[in-house]
Amino acid sequence: MDAMTPPAMLAQPTTHDVTIVTTKKLAQARVMGVPPEEFGIERGARNIKDCNYCFHEIVTKTQSQLIDEGFDEDQVMGLEDYTGNTEVETLSRDTVGEHFNTVSASSNKAARLVKVTEHYIRLDYEGNGRACLYQVITAGTQGDILKKDGKPAITPFDAIPFAATCPVPQPHRFFGRSIADLIMDIQRIKTALIRGALDNLYLHNNPRVEVAEANAGQNTLDDLLVSRPGGVVRTKTPGGLNWQVVPDITASVYPAIQYFDSVREQRTGLSQQSQGLDANALQNQSATAVAQVFSASQMRTKLIARIIAEGVRDIFSLLHGTIRKHGQQQQTVRLRNKWVPIDPREWKNRDDMTINVGLGTGGKAQQFAQTMAIANVQKEMIAGGMSQLAGPKEVYNTAAELTRIMGHKNPDKFFNDPDAKDPQTGQPLHPAPPPAPDPKVMAIQAQAQNDQQELALKAQLDKQKAADAAQLAQFKAEMDAKLKIIEAHLKAIEMERKALNDQQQHHAHMAETAMDMVATAHAHDTKMEQNDAAHQAKLQQMKNKPTGNK
Repeated sequence: MDAMTPPAMLAQPTTHDVTIVTTKKLAQARVMGVPPEEFGIERGARNIKDCNYCFHEIVTKTQSQLIDEGFDEDQVMGLEDYTGNTEVETLSRDTVGEHFNTVSASSNKAARLVKVTEHYIRLDYEGNGRACLYQVITAGTQGDILKKDGKPAITPFDAIPFAATCPVPQPHRFFGRSIADLIMDIQRIKTALIRGALDNLYLHNNPRVEVAEANAGQNTLDDLLVSRPGGVVRTKTPGGLNWQVVPDITASVYPAIQYFDSVREQRTGLSQQSQGLDANALQNQSATAVAQVFSASQMRTKLIARIIAEGVRDIFSLLHGTIRKHGQQQQTVRLRNKWVPIDPREWKNRDDMTINVGLGTGGKAQQFAQTMAIANVQKEMIAGGMSQLAGPKEVYNTAAELTRIMGHKNPDKFFNDPDAKDPQTGQPLHPAPPPAPDPKVMAIQAQAQNDQQELALKAQLDKQKAADAAQLAQFKAEMDAKLKIIEAHLKAIEMERKALNDQQQHHAHMAETAMDMVATAHAHDTKMEQNDAAHQAKLQQMKNKPTGNK
């Protein structure tokens, strides 16, 4: 446009409101229970997998559902209504009258129920001499084959999509026996016994009466036919009624009922003690004996559960085949509390898969004890350095199993999975700690460390000894010098003491000499005196002696 054109004359843009609808189809495999009256199989069949014919009557399909599934609309609308009023098993299961309150075809035709039957039969439909499995869908009481996309609803099938089981199988027969079949006769006998006991009690409360014809009046029989408390019986003469005494038979009925209860317990394995209803279970019995009785009573129940598990295995096999056949995209499912991508298209070559069911490994207490024994073995292996036999994943599995036995469904609340990874980075959420060193290497390192410590300690001791020796030598030199001074001082003192002693000895000797001289002089004087005395005595004697001349 010209640059001089005014803005008001410019064309306005055109806008539209658009609604985008995205449709995404999701498929899923389902398991549905089939009532026994809706399923049938050929005579002489031993299992569903190898049978030549079986059928399933679908009685919950409405007219609108069949039309939405692609069946011919005119054909579906021409089918009669299904009420189920003629099915014995259906009526026995219907306790609230559901089949008598069905939607009327005149009020809501789209919601009316139509009987549809799925037939699975092996036949030579293509005429090549080989019998293959086909699904044939019929409807109505006449068994008309429905049409889908203008063709009969006859579809080749890989396997019959049914799994069956029964509590008590019969050898070489498809149909087995139920728990009711095992004890139905006992129930009838107990019903007859209890009914007889009740009749006996009724006769006790209202006995029969004997009336003589001579005493019966015009109103006697009418009064007897009306039984009420305190009623009046009119007779011709007083005391003309003889009341019949009915014997009490309950004393023999109750033991018989208890006997048949014990027979029922033997057949079913269910007893009052196993159900926790026997108040005298621990009376005069040890805990071991009670446990043995309880375990024995559960054997039949566990056997029934094990038999039913085989049917569950067939269900999972059919589910696996259905998902392999119809799985067309990857899905994210929650597995062990984790969102894991699953692609059924990768299962196309999974032909060697086996399905295992629980084999009954005992009660929770026994399972816990066995798992703890495994945990102790793992502990000993790890302590012994054999970590390659029991790694973090194996220890986690043991801990998860203990958690499951204790009743917790999610072990991740208590333990960390060593294989868990961050969905964004792909790194382990819980990295494993560094591996423990080899005990031999640890022993060598410890020995080397001990040797190094001993050398360091020895060097320190040698250094300390050298320092102590130097200090001791210095101290010894100082002490020697002091000792020499002391010795010189002592020698001087000794010399002074010796001189003093010599002087004292000289003085003592001088004193002793003087005393000896005094003593000698004294002795000489004494001797001189003695000599003088003797001389004087002798002289005196001589004076006193007479002479002979006279």
